[in-house]
Amino acid sequence: MGHPPSSVWSYTPRQISGFLDFASTRLKREQARDLALGFSAARGKPQDVKQQMKDLQKE
Repeated sequence: MGHPPSSVWSYTPRQISGFLDFASTRLKREQARDLALGFSAARGKPQDVKQQMKDLQKE
């Protein structure tokens, strides 16, 4: 989940658990965002989808 294996070996079990919890939460949020964007794209007008793409590329 983004940590090099050499670093993970020095983590305590509590740290590993915390990082895995954070990673799980982040993954769920990313999946929810992707689902919402996909839903909007499927139901939206082509020009609205293009505008959304432009807005996302600015960030």
